[in-house]
Amino acid sequence: MCSAGGTSDTSGGDGKGGGGNGGEEEVSGDERNGQSLGPEEYTRLARDGIQLMLNNRFTEAEELFRHHTQDNLHMAMGYCYLTFMNAVMSFEEEKVTHSMETLRSMERRCGGNDNGWLSSVRNIVLGSRNGQDQGEEPGSQLEQQVVLADCQVLLAILTFLQQEIGSYVKGGWVLRKAWKVYEHSYTKVKRMYKQTFGDAQDMPMTPKDECPGSLQSSTDHLQSPGSWSVGSTGVPGPAPEEENNSSHTTLGMRLSLSKSVPNLKGFLNSNHKHQHKKPLPPDMVARLMASVSFGYGLFQLCMSLLPPSLLRLVNVLGLQGDRLAGLSALMFTRKSHDMRAPLATLTLLWYHTIVRPFFALDGSKVRAGVEAAHLLLQEAQQNYSQSALFLFFRGRVHRLQGDITAALVAYRGALQVSPQRELQLLALHEVAWCHLLQLNWVHAQGAFANLKRESRWSKSFYAYISAVCLGASGREEDCQRGLQEVPSLVRRTNHALEAFLLRRALKSKSVGVNKNFCLLRAYELLYLWNALSSCSTQHRLQMVEELRAMTPCEELDGLRHLLLAAILDTLSSPEDAMEHFRLSVQQGLHNPDELCVPAFALYELGLLLAASEETLEEGRKCLEDVRDNYQGYDFENRLNVRVHAALRSLP
Repeated sequence: MCSAGGTSDTSGGDGKGGGGNGGEEEVSGDERNGQSLGPEEYTRLARDGIQLMLNNRFTEAEELFRHHTQDNLHMAMGYCYLTFMNAVMSFEEEKVTHSMETLRSMERRCGGNDNGWLSSVRNIVLGSRNGQDQGEEPGSQLEQQVVLADCQVLLAILTFLQQEIGSYVKGGWVLRKAWKVYEHSYTKVKRMYKQTFGDAQDMPMTPKDECPGSLQSSTDHLQSPGSWSVGSTGVPGPAPEEENNSSHTTLGMRLSLSKSVPNLKGFLNSNHKHQHKKPLPPDMVARLMASVSFGYGLFQLCMSLLPPSLLRLVNVLGLQGDRLAGLSALMFTRKSHDMRAPLATLTLLWYHTIVRPFFALDGSKVRAGVEAAHLLLQEAQQNYSQSALFLFFRGRVHRLQGDITAALVAYRGALQVSPQRELQLLALHEVAWCHLLQLNWVHAQGAFANLKRESRWSKSFYAYISAVCLGASGREEDCQRGLQEVPSLVRRTNHALEAFLLRRALKSKSVGVNKNFCLLRAYELLYLWNALSSCSTQHRLQMVEELRAMTPCEELDGLRHLLLAAILDTLSSPEDAMEHFRLSVQQGLHNPDELCVPAFALYELGLLLAASEETLEEGRKCLEDVRDNYQGYDFENRLNVRVHAALRSLP
């Protein structure tokens, strides 16, 4: 791949790049050749496979997981994680589809489709299909439940990535199913963990215990056709009214059936006795607690990031995410020996370096998660010093700190050590953005043009930003040709990003393309991606000077004032910033095609006003105005998440 220093082979080359000996154990020949292994050996093997994957040896990890996929649940789930990582790193439709198919296949393997009334009765009478093997290891049913719920959470995340209202609805329903499994599994495993290790042992917080109202206990009562839980039989079935009555309900059904069919009485009694097994070994209890905490934490985090426009649906489904509970659960898994431990670390890095600044969960403080991310990277240094993924997140930390030079070093290091195409493209994407943050239009344009050729994800985005960089560097005719190409590359007009790109490209025809137009569009991207504060002070002062020198244009003056205000805010000039935010709201309303401008300006104004006790109520009204009176604008869901978070943080 051009400029990536590697191959474009989607299989990830020979899988030996980057000195990937970062602490993982070599996998023995017997294990590769499929010799009979015990549960603990498979657990270790799965952990080794994850370490291979994270240390740039993707092909070896894939080969290892594929070889044992049919033999062991852990290995099969390891392969699911591998395909999921490929999908979220590339966003390419082919990878996302393959990962979703793999996860659905795993869901079926764990009995995820066995949720009808007849199936439930059959499992009560005959015993769980998932647990029918009398030689099954203790705790295997719980492990299947955890894997089933993990698959559903990962499926929901991939569904949300489509950023369409329909995808949010589908993803929300999948999360509903996952929650019913987690609710049973997490409660049961946590109880076992307390019984085994005592209350003094550190445990992740749960919304029901520490955060009343975050995940309502009434979720069990919000039933819909097809909603289900995991009952005491260990298989999905109609959700009981109350968890603590489920065993009595099951036993009652058994007694009722035994009276109707006397010949079954002896069998039912013996099968019921079989369910009372001896306590699990402490090491298995600890591993189960770590396993269920990973998906549970992911679940809570995903739910907390859903746009407020879907909160009504979420409440109907009986769900409400608790971000702190999710982070606590992920931290618990991170400290364990489960194969999900390094994945929990990556999830926390993703949250602190991408989610928090992108959704502006801390307002304009994009560096709020830097310290936590830095500590996570320090702890991972011994095992993953040359991991392309960890180098990528190191680059994110440097970028958020405004140290673009160090960020470029980290991203280029990731490019060099990764033999995998998806990671190369991800790092190259960040390199291009670093050039954009430096206002280096020529280098940025070259990098984005390269991504347009090589990447199968959103060619329209790379075409648009490449064209804007051409215009900002003074090549106006080339910019015009590039913008004219964008509409032909848009594939989904109901996708938030592509709808935005299409409108901006078409707008260029009516307004006309010149250098000032392109500078406005380039700075607009930096603002919308919450990246202005990552630019150096010198570059921000340069932007202020250029924006002030521009000749006012009625259609774009609202945007000019918004950008000027946002930059002044990062330069600690709140009074000047508020003045320009107010002007942006006034001017922006004259351009109904870009209603996002006054909406974002009013949100920013509300934040500044709410920061002072004297103007707190005025700030609250601004935020409520955005929430209640602005609809149908670009990136509405993204801004609604920010508005919702801001309102919840107000006293």
